[in-house]
Amino acid sequence: MYEVLNNMRRKGVESRKGLIAYFEQMTFEPMEVQKKLLMELLEENKNTEYGKKYGFDKINSIEEYQNRVPVTEYDDYTEYIDRMTNDGEEGLISNKKPVWYNKTSGTVGEPKKIPYTQATRDRFNRYSLGFQSAILYKEIGEKYFGGRFLNLIRCGGVITKLPDGTPFGPISEASLRPYIDRWEHIYSVPSEATFAPKGTDTGYLNARYALCDKDINNINCSFTGFLLDFCRYIEKNRKLLVNDIEKGIIDESIELPDDIRKKLTANLTPMPERAAQLKSIFEEGFESPFIPKVWKKLSYVVGGASAGFARYTKEIRERYLGDDIAFYYRGISASEGIFTVPLGLAANESALIPDSLFYEFISLSDENAQPVTMDKLETGKEYELVITNHSGFYRYRMKDVMRVTGFHNSVPLVEFLYRIDKTVSLMGEKTTELALRTAAERTAAECGFLLLDSSVYPDTDEVRYVYIMEIDRVPSGLTEEKILACLENNLSQANPSYGEKIQSGLIKPAKLLFAQPETYVLYKEMMLMKGNSVAQLKPVTVIGNEDQKKFFFALTESFDNITKSSH
Repeated sequence: MYEVLNNMRRKGVESRKGLIAYFEQMTFEPMEVQKKLLMELLEENKNTEYGKKYGFDKINSIEEYQNRVPVTEYDDYTEYIDRMTNDGEEGLISNKKPVWYNKTSGTVGEPKKIPYTQATRDRFNRYSLGFQSAILYKEIGEKYFGGRFLNLIRCGGVITKLPDGTPFGPISEASLRPYIDRWEHIYSVPSEATFAPKGTDTGYLNARYALCDKDINNINCSFTGFLLDFCRYIEKNRKLLVNDIEKGIIDESIELPDDIRKKLTANLTPMPERAAQLKSIFEEGFESPFIPKVWKKLSYVVGGASAGFARYTKEIRERYLGDDIAFYYRGISASEGIFTVPLGLAANESALIPDSLFYEFISLSDENAQPVTMDKLETGKEYELVITNHSGFYRYRMKDVMRVTGFHNSVPLVEFLYRIDKTVSLMGEKTTELALRTAAERTAAECGFLLLDSSVYPDTDEVRYVYIMEIDRVPSGLTEEKILACLENNLSQANPSYGEKIQSGLIKPAKLLFAQPETYVLYKEMMLMKGNSVAQLKPVTVIGNEDQKKFFFALTESFDNITKSSH
């Protein structure tokens, strides 16, 4: 049944088996690779408008590059990008014409247009697909093959053509669209769940069709939060799902466009035997993971699992997945390029890729620090990432903070921590996303409830933090006052500067609100329907604009109602 799919995958692994050795060789002399890459980029783009402005043709060393070319942000490129996309001008920031413009989340104002050249795409293919498959085959062997894929990457965005004719939209669309003709041979869930128009209950479609396929071999998701949503949906709606599988129907309560409902229903058949198996598994309860029981051939899961997703990953492992299924945590990447790859399974840290981009780092421990290269990094310290890429960005501040955890040969191992532009500072306390998450997670652990998600709104009028938490499994006797007292204590521990300003009265004590059930799932669905890329839907740790504020504040509930619904 899966012979064609397995042959295709075997050819892919065979063609990529040298990637691990190639990468390992680079790790011994990464700065030689970095310098060569930088010089090639400067030579390639010396006759661009940007290259002439900063004298690329006169630069012969990394030091000269750092002295001549300024550190930049997106606004430094908007005029160039407007001329490229609206007027069709070429040779402005890169001599390579973009094959795509990535659409960012666009939470404020117009979405950014991030140029994406073929050279950038090639590196994504090499490391996001090729290196990943090589590592997985090395680690799990023949278990890598067999069965179809469960794809949980959602592509609801709209692809448009810019005036110059270049596609503009979420890059996930470009990654998965080429497989549409072979979809049913590769994936367990119909394409209607992935390329979902408005009014499509994708949570139901993913769960219903995946449960029907007992031979799923692997699960692929952008971030582990989406896999957690999938597991929670099955747990909550198991009776409806089993009933529909048994009868071969789609319940009338499920929201679907009429044409999609008609098409899918026409191909459904009753599956009483599979339904009985699932019913028996679910009746055992959820004290032990159900995934290994439902999909006995499931070998591995791939998904982003940075610090922001650590809570989700932990719950997936403990409650749903168990310890025997391999988990490959994706490395760090963005629209601007792919930065790191994990060197093994379940690795929270990942290695910088020497030939992907040219990297610089700004130390956060020194306000006057200048960007340094990877050979100057120190274990245990935190840095902001600055990149030069193949798409025309030079010394570009990513505003991502990474911690160096060690080295593999001479290549730094790093973990993503938080975004600099998501730091809360009402009175100069500078509370990071990491500190905000840590405080919420410690509070949940100490109080004994399940934290589904949380956000913080920095109220500048009241001069206080407003925490919004979506919680479940609230212990009997737990009070709102106890949660808030615990939260305040954990905030002060996570950021002592916050505690000092609470003590001095500069900041008022935090306020606590509770989100209605599935608020955060609804938010993700809403953002996808607006055309945002699934890769951009990271946790909303800090509420950063008026639209987010209106959404989350409108979906709050009293603590008494929350406790009733959780029991």
